[in-house]
Amino acid sequence: MVTWARGDGGLAHSYQRQRLAAVRGLARHCHAIGLDVEVPAANALRGGRDRRRPHIYTQDEVDALISCCRKVFTPPLVQATMAHIIALLAVTGMRIGEVLRLSVRDVDPGEGSVLIRANKHGPDRLVPLHSSTIAALAEYENSPARLAAGPQPDGPLFVTVKGTGYKRVTIDAYFHRLRDAADFTWNGPAPTLHDLRHTFATRQMIRSYTGDGADPAATLSLLATWLGHSDPSHTYWYVEAVPELLALAAHRTTTLTME
Repeated sequence: MVTWARGDGGLAHSYQRQRLAAVRGLARHCHAIGLDVEVPAANALRGGRDRRRPHIYTQDEVDALISCCRKVFTPPLVQATMAHIIALLAVTGMRIGEVLRLSVRDVDPGEGSVLIRANKHGPDRLVPLHSSTIAALAEYENSPARLAAGPQPDGPLFVTVKGTGYKRVTIDAYFHRLRDAADFTWNGPAPTLHDLRHTFATRQMIRSYTGDGADPAATLSLLATWLGHSDPSHTYWYVEAVPELLALAAHRTTTLTME
């Protein structure tokens, strides 16, 4: 039964689990009516979960997404909101949910940091921001278009034209429109907002392998904390998911072995 559930080796892990669940149901029925049939364990398939290959954005693609905000959206506040959200994701590696939960008070210009309030992904964490990012967020917060929406002083930083916070589904829909307008190409699954997080992590890891005196292991550990990963293996997946990074890691391992 497990062999049948696995199929010919080309089935996605999720589909294999669906097949196993179906055959387990049949086996339980047969067992209940007196047939000598073994019911396979629910965890009989021990393959890992499927993970889509991320799209690693080039700087030109990020710039194209931001520049298209003025072309795609009419309200100035929506234009500014989407441009700042995309830019913030690109330079911090934050999750989109974390960005939408940001309040005005979470950004500390004096300390040059932002407090990322966790949801299900572990404890809150402080992330340092470049002075240019701090200035851009302050400009957005005090922009006439945002102030005209009447946001709450202690409410979300990124607001709709009604001064309320955004739902994730709305931002995703807006992003799809921007992606279509930006008109760049890709291989595999369509690029997503979350891929900006992958892009940030990938760029940091590439620098750690190619820069003078860089330490990939230290960078990986720092990224795990920066990105809010509860398990360092989640961070290492960024190396596995990008062929360029995997090649750099393999080359470094070979070089160290030869030394």
